[in-house]
Order: sequence, then structure tokens, then C-alpha cells
Amino acid sequence: MKVVFASLGAYGHLYPMLPLAVACREAGHEVVVATGAPLLTGLRLRTVPGLPPDVDLAWAQREVRRRHPTLTGLDETLAMFGDVTAGATIPTMLDVLRAERADLLVTEPLHVGAAVAGDLLGVPTLDFAIGLAANMPTMLHALTIGYQQDHWLKRGLAPPDAKLLGQAFLDPCPPSLAAPSQDAPTIPIRSVAWRASGTRLPGWLQAPATRPRVYLTLGTVSYSAVEVLRRSALEIGALDADVLVAVGPDGDPALLGEVPASVHVERFVDQADVLRRVDLIVHHGGTGTVLAALEAGLPQLILPQGADQPFNAEVIAGAGAGRRQTTSEYTPGSIAALVEPLLGDCAERATAMQIAAEMADMPAPADVVPVLAGRALNRR
Repeated sequence: MKVVFASLGAYGHLYPMLPLAVACREAGHEVVVATGAPLLTGLRLRTVPGLPPDVDLAWAQREVRRRHPTLTGLDETLAMFGDVTAGATIPTMLDVLRAERADLLVTEPLHVGAAVAGDLLGVPTLDFAIGLAANMPTMLHALTIGYQQDHWLKRGLAPPDAKLLGQAFLDPCPPSLAAPSQDAPTIPIRSVAWRASGTRLPGWLQAPATRPRVYLTLGTVSYSAVEVLRRSALEIGALDADVLVAVGPDGDPALLGEVPASVHVERFVDQADVLRRVDLIVHHGGTGTVLAALEAGLPQLILPQGADQPFNAEVIAGAGAGRRQTTSEYTPGSIAALVEPLLGDCAERATAMQIAAEMADMPAPADVVPVLAGRALNRR
């Protein structure tokens, strides 16, 4: 079986799928990852460009505002992916799927250009969830079919009458957090945090802990929220705790200014390894980080900055596995006040550990590979 895994060029879009990609390769199948910079190197898997080099988040944001100046909020986000990035990436993904002679396509739901290409070529396609909002993929995919219908019509094909571009939905969301089911078959899969290569943990984090440790990150795309990161570092650093701050691979540690000696600033770390060594994570609420924290049984404080992060924050707080605070709710000292009770034994930690046990019972990526092989046989 030849499997193409496709993702937009963002860590949070690709990393959740990589454990399944590796499981496919270890089962003897041929795997290729189609994505964009900066993810075309260092993955331990063969990669090919899956989108034009100038297609990135900044370009997409500019272009959607040019094409759809009256749209805002969720409508603007849906148009950015369903019209702008989908239209730009369909030709490239058609070329990839043809050149690779793909038997199966696994794509994240926001890379709808890949899903359109799969449908046009009759390649069985599975959508790998990278968000907790169950209705987001169906909303986006239905809109995309409208925006991109000419790709079917000019080939003499009818646009699909479906709510999901793909035959099934690979869903790593633990059952206790799951929203109402998709209008498509769902294949549960255990969320496994991807361990990046070429990164080393700082020495102090590898040594035995003498007091609680906190991991603070706003992800690899922090929406320019430097002030949120800085005040969080300062307030948590004033507690009796050691703090690891990750500013992202393109972040500048100097922008945080002077921080307490208990605060250690890095650009990029192996998050999966870090989560095994800390007591609490304070973060932006990206789905990959939410699930990785749950997998590690850690309570979390979420400071949502954009996209689906406010929704994720509500889900985690509602489940009792963590707390949340929006930027508008911040007052001096409020972050420290939320963090301090989460450092020791607390109800949120107990709930997170219960969800971790639930996740451990979900099918591992290796268990899902035979399901993928069965789907690949259904090529039209």
C-alpha cells in the first residue's frame, strides 16, 4: 500500500498524523508526506512539496481579506481554507497523488485542497481530526465543494453530495470529550504525541526535580502574543516553581526581556519529552497540545489566542481537566492565582489522569493500520 499523508505547512497540522505515518511504514507500507516549509526536512519520513512555496498562513490571511473583505471571524477562517488555500493547493496535490500513484490519502481536514484532489482522482481519503470541534470539518468541506465546484465540472464530474470530503474521519478525541458524531464514519485512534528529532532537553530539566515544574508555550504560531507570554512567565516565575518557556522555532527569546532566574527560555523543545517531566502546562489551547497534555495526565491552564483555541479551552475547563483565561479577562496576578492551585494534587489533575487512562484504551496507531489497508482497497 502506498499512503500519502498531506498537511498544510504547520506543526500543529502535521505532527498529530505522524505516529500513524510511522506505524504504516513499520507495517511494511510505503509512506510519503506531502507538506510545506518548514516541515519538508527532519521528519524521518520521505517528504515531497504538497503546496506551492508561497502558500503560508501570512499569504492566506492577506489573500482572504483581499477576496472577501466583508467576512470576519469564523466565516473568514472558512473562506481562507475553503477558497484561498484549497484553490492554491489542488493543482499541486493532483500532481503529487498522480506521481506517487497513491493507494490512500490521509489528510488533515483543513488541507481541503488535498481532499478535493483525492476525490477528483478517486483516491480513498481519510480525514485526520486536528480539532475538537466536531462540526468544523463538515462546515468547511461543504463550503469548499461550493467554492471549488469547477474542478469537478470541467472534468465532467458531479461535485460530491457529501458533508465530508473523505470516506471516514480518524478521530483521536477521547470519548469523554467527544462532541456529537460526524455525518461520516468515525475511526477512533489514540492520540500519541510526536517526538521531534534533533532537539535536546536543557540539562536542568533532565535533573531530578526539587520543586514543581511548569511548561509555558503559545505554540509554534503565537499570534504575536509576546505580551501574554511575557506576563505569564513573570507571574509564574514568581511562584515556587521552575518554568520552561518555549517561544517557538521562529520566536526571539530576547523579546521577553529580563525574567527571573527560575524561568528558562528556549525556542523549540521536544514537547512530548517535556510533558513527561513537568507538573503543569500553560498554553494557547492548540488541539495537539491539549491532547498531548491529556495523554500525559497533566492539568492545563489555557490562554487562548485565536482559531479554535477558545473552543478547546471551554472543552477542557468544562471537563474539569484544567482552567482557562482569555486575554480580556486578565488582571495583574490572575495567572499566578490560576496556576498555584494546579501545581499540586487537585481535582483537575485527577480528571486529567482519568482521561489519560481512557486515551490509553483507544486503538493505537499500529492497530489502525489494517483499517487503512482495507480502505485502500476501495479505490474507484
